[in-house]
Amino acid sequence: MNVTMVVFSQTGNTRRVAATMAEAFGEAGHAVRIVPLKEATAQDAAACDLFGIGTPCFSSQAPTPVKRFLRALPVLNKRKAFVFATSGGAPGRVLYDLAAPLREKEMNVVGGFLTRGELHHPAPSLTGRMPGRPNEEDLADARQFAAALCAHVASGEPVPVTGSRPDMLKPGWGFYDMAATLSTDGFLRLVLPEPRHDPARCNQCGWCASECPVDNITMVPYPVLGNQCIRCYRCLTGCPQKAFVADWRLGNLAVLTFYNTLFERWFGDLEPGETIYAGN
Repeated sequence: MNVTMVVFSQTGNTRRVAATMAEAFGEAGHAVRIVPLKEATAQDAAACDLFGIGTPCFSSQAPTPVKRFLRALPVLNKRKAFVFATSGGAPGRVLYDLAAPLREKEMNVVGGFLTRGELHHPAPSLTGRMPGRPNEEDLADARQFAAALCAHVASGEPVPVTGSRPDMLKPGWGFYDMAATLSTDGFLRLVLPEPRHDPARCNQCGWCASECPVDNITMVPYPVLGNQCIRCYRCLTGCPQKAFVADWRLGNLAVLTFYNTLFERWFGDLEPGETIYAGN
C-alpha cells in the first residue's frame, strides 16, 4: 500500500505526529511519503492508496490554506483517506473541516485522530498551553492509530476504524463549534492585532515571505503585509530577527473571552485531571 500524508505544520507538532505515523506504516511494510502543504499537489492525493491530511487547529477549525487545498482536489471516487490534527484545546470542528471536503470529493474517510499540541500563538492568554505536547504517550497513540488503519484498510471495511473521532463525520453544535463558525478570517482580522514590522530589526532575509501560509507577504524591499492575513502569526513567532510585533492590549481580551480556563472546563474537551497550563 502506498500512503501519502500532506501535512501543514508551523512549529513541528503536527509534523512529529505525521513522522510517528509514517514509522508505523513503514514497519507494516507500506511505502509512505510526507509532503509539506506548500509543496503538495492534487496528484499527491490521486496517486496513492491511502491519503492523509494533517494540520494544527486554528481557532477551533482547520487553517484556511488547508481547506483551500482540499476544496481544490478533483473527485477521487472511493479512494481511502484519513485526517489528523493537533490542538492546544477546544478543537471544535477541525476534524470535520478536514473530512467534509474529502467526502465531497467522494473519498472514503476511514479514520480521524486528534491529539494535543503545545500552543505557540503569541496572545498572552494562549502562549504555552498544553506544554510539552505531543508527549510520548500522545505519539504512542498516533502510532497505534496508524497501525489500526493498516489493518482496517487491509480488511476492506468501508466504515471508519475503531477509535476514530466521531466528530470527523458529523459537526457538533457546542460552544467551540459555534466559535469556529464565527471566527472567519475577516472577523479575526477585526478583533486580533495585525503583525507590525520593525525595519530596524529586519535584514530583508525574506524568511517571512517564504513561510507565510497564504503568501500574504511581499518584499519591497522590506516585508509588506497584504490584506489576506489569517492571523496565524507565523511571521511574528518565527522571524529569526524578531522583526515583527503586535499590540495585544485589546486582542488578548478578545481571545481570553472565548479561550479561558473556565470555558475550557465547561464547554471544551478537557479530560478529568487534565491541565491546560503547567501547574493548573
